[in-house]
Amino acid sequence: MEYSKNQPDTEIDVCRKQISDLKKENEELVRSLYKVNEKLRDSEKLKGHFISNITNEIVNPFASVLALAENIKQLKTDEMTYAHRLADLIYEEAFHLDFQLKNIFAAALIEAGKEEPKLVQINIYELSKNISQYFKTQLKKKNIDLSVSCLNKTVADAPVLFVSDKEKLDMIIKNLISNAIKYSPDNSIINLDFVFGNGTLSIEVSDHGKGINHDDRRIIFDRFKQLDEKINSINTGHGLGLSIVQAYSELLGGKVSLNDNYEGGIRIMVTIPESSGTEDWDDLEDFLLDSEVRY
Repeated sequence: MEYSKNQPDTEIDVCRKQISDLKKENEELVRSLYKVNEKLRDSEKLKGHFISNITNEIVNPFASVLALAENIKQLKTDEMTYAHRLADLIYEEAFHLDFQLKNIFAAALIEAGKEEPKLVQINIYELSKNISQYFKTQLKKKNIDLSVSCLNKTVADAPVLFVSDKEKLDMIIKNLISNAIKYSPDNSIINLDFVFGNGTLSIEVSDHGKGINHDDRRIIFDRFKQLDEKINSINTGHGLGLSIVQAYSELLGGKVSLNDNYEGGIRIMVTIPESSGTEDWDDLEDFLLDSEVRY
């Protein structure tokens, strides 16, 4: 049998190609391992942030409520005015605790990958009214005016009806308003603007607070990371709020942008595309509820 003179070179070329392919595969595996290692480090860092900040979010409000309740127990019958002030503080701490617990549970579900959109039709005007009522006490305390506007660019003067996850949209807006209230000066205005058009809902919250410097803007969306590390439950930092805003926005197919307000402060815009329709189980749930009422 005769062999071609080019055969050895061909075999060498094949081996070289195999070696090259193996090197590329090895490099890809190394990159993958590096990414996994980074995620593990981030996970450990996340746990550290959670442990360091959980005091602000849960333990301190509980301690404050207990201490305030103990003070009320020791008041005399002619000290009702002081008792009312203490009761207001208890309400404030309990409100904060309830809000932060909802954020913590939401963050845990996000981290576990167990959050999925549950689609319903939302009346944005009614949603905004409920949010204004929710923050009524906090707004009144600082004499802040929450100015709400809803614009339907698709059909002029028509109500804004939007298909999305109502619970997650509610949490997005509440976290934005909560942060705006924290960092707004007394006697100021917070603007909450909804604009619907071309199948997209834009939510913009702007305040007239001290703003956020550009270096800090890189970390404010990190889960369990706070700008303000002071141990003071009534005056906490950003905490989980903005990380949940970003995670929920992305889950709903949207995005978040942050800019300086034209008149000082911060403008945060969330843009979310409308989903194609409601889930079947929502229609079934409505039918069952109607059946219960009917019978």
